[in-house]
Amino acid sequence: MNLSDPAVDISLFSLPIGKKDIFLNEKPLVLEIGFGEGEFLINAARSDGSRNYLGLEVKRGRFRKAVRTAEALSLQNLKFLHIEAEIALRQVFRERMFDLVLVNFPDPWPKKKHSKHRMFNQELISCLAKVLTGGGRTVIKTDQLSYIEQIVSEFERSGLFRSTYPPPGFIEAQAGETETKFEKHFREASQKIFSAGFLNLPSQTG
Repeated sequence: MNLSDPAVDISLFSLPIGKKDIFLNEKPLVLEIGFGEGEFLINAARSDGSRNYLGLEVKRGRFRKAVRTAEALSLQNLKFLHIEAEIALRQVFRERMFDLVLVNFPDPWPKKKHSKHRMFNQELISCLAKVLTGGGRTVIKTDQLSYIEQIVSEFERSGLFRSTYPPPGFIEAQAGETETKFEKHFREASQKIFSAGFLNLPSQTG
């Protein structure tokens, strides 16, 4: 496997795969679900060589653009997978693999009749608990107040995570050094951005 190739071909491995299969080392691993065009992960990987970064994206055009950008940088701590998140979490990754999972601005499906399509449900949260280390975290950002409230409710109902923030379980996020394109757009439009964090409970480590 070419270490400088940012695109991971899972057909080359026996599933499930682990850290060493992808990066050939055991550095702390950060996963971003739905990385868009990859700007957040690329900037993070460039600025922090102490951790490895892996991104999932289902939209082929965005995936290809991120890969092209990353190829020019030859970052050995950054990889991308073109795959649906739920499939990857359930079938592709080994348990206790990730130290941090990031979900930046998931599709809110704001219409009530479409809310069933929202990403965070009990099945997905259970999968997150399995692939995160004991004490690993999931961090989510959205500009939709009703969505962050629903996300907090789902994580609390699961019993698998503890919120890292006091009630109501989320905060208004401040501008950071590494932002997504969506976040920059929302901030320029003076929209509020909400962030929630969830700690994987040690009892889930088995």
